[in-house]
Amino acid sequence: MNSYEQPILDFVAGAAAEAGGGAMVARDTPLLETGMLDSINLVRLIQFIEERFGISVPDSDFGPDLFESPASLAAYVERRKQG
Repeated sequence: MNSYEQPILDFVAGAAAEAGGGAMVARDTPLLETGMLDSINLVRLIQFIEERFGISVPDSDFGPDLFESPASLAAYVERRKQG
């Protein structure tokens, strides 16, 4: 687990709880397949990532691969921070 995963996991769990979902969120939880996050929470998640980690997520990076799981999001953040 990299240092970006826990804040992302916490955000996703909070957003899912607010939406009435009680499912557990793990690093490999499929975010889109499970419907855990609706479109508004996906936008909020991107805003959170940009503000929390000081990166910009260009529209060209939006896609199902980005939202595959909290681990895939954390790996994306790590790549953006390095390069």
